[in-house]
Amino acid sequence: MITGAPAGPSTRPLPQTLAAATDRLFLAHLLTHGPSSRTAIAASTGLSRPTASEAATRLSETGLLRTIDTPPVKKRGRIPEIYDLDPAYGHTLSLTAAAGKAQVQTHDLRGAVLHDTALHLTDSTTPAKLERTLRDLVTTAVHDTGSPCLAATASQGNPVDPHSQRPVVLPASAFPEGRGDIGALLREVCHGPVRLDNDVNWATLAEQRIGVARGIDELILVYLGPGIGAGLVMSGTVQRGRHGAAGELSYLRSGGRSLIDQLLEYGSAAPGSDRLDVSACLSLFATTPAPDNARLFVQAVARQIANMAAITDPQALVLSGPIARSPAFTQLFNQALQPLLLNADLDVLASALGEDAPLIGASLAARDLAQSHFWGSYRS
Repeated sequence: MITGAPAGPSTRPLPQTLAAATDRLFLAHLLTHGPSSRTAIAASTGLSRPTASEAATRLSETGLLRTIDTPPVKKRGRIPEIYDLDPAYGHTLSLTAAAGKAQVQTHDLRGAVLHDTALHLTDSTTPAKLERTLRDLVTTAVHDTGSPCLAATASQGNPVDPHSQRPVVLPASAFPEGRGDIGALLREVCHGPVRLDNDVNWATLAEQRIGVARGIDELILVYLGPGIGAGLVMSGTVQRGRHGAAGELSYLRSGGRSLIDQLLEYGSAAPGSDRLDVSACLSLFATTPAPDNARLFVQAVARQIANMAAITDPQALVLSGPIARSPAFTQLFNQALQPLLLNADLDVLASALGEDAPLIGASLAARDLAQSHFWGSYRS
């Protein structure tokens, strides 16, 4: 007697799995191409028109989609329905608070800016006043945008523990703006996921996703400004470390002193702080011929970056921040770095996104969070 093989787990996709995959294709088309007819979506995604219609029905039930009116056409036949994202469904919010500036933006799910406000923060801003200022910024942003906040991100100068999402205040931190619990503030206005991170990590994400390092999976980004920091990408992922302190370039030591202590000596400290005086540093590099302090400053930076490159073996180094934008600094830096590199084919690139990079990175992550949260709870 011939018997069949024992029944085991089916390898065929479950109906709900197929439906979710179909709906993802449908939504991805709308996010990329904007308002579209069922026929256009079917042609672009390879779905049949009945399958596309079913996806539209399921997504519309969530409130994410709407049909929009189309002008009458002078031809016979049925006027096609045009599908689009419903603006009332919600938005994402991103906040930056570092280096004397606070800025908040809201975006739709395609990334279009809906609200943008920035404020200058003085050195005399107290923690209590900073908290009130940031609360007013985000509350006004959500109110003016006029839809629910689906996900929120914040960028700050200090490291952020990736598990607790609390700021890690290191000794002699140059960024008092990053000491408060910004996550708790965002959760007051956003009932979706909230994520905080260091500004250099967000900038690194932005440059790797849409900037000068787009598509590069192994890179170092170094920020040179009032503070010094680095972001690391390995195997295509920003590395944060156990406590969120990966890439804290300022604290690397040589000759018994940290890098930031050396730079404060060779450059110039902002009055009453442990931040570098950027204007004074730029004046130092602009002097011809370069004074000894300028060369010592550059050599100290190049030495520690070469050490990081020897450990991580990156394809590219991205230089960002106001000091790195100085042609005089860049010339001296390249001369100092090349003899120290283990691999001479390291690409040294200038940031394409400039001072907006942290906010851009946080905004990209907020949209990722919103979509991930949507699909995680979809039809559950």
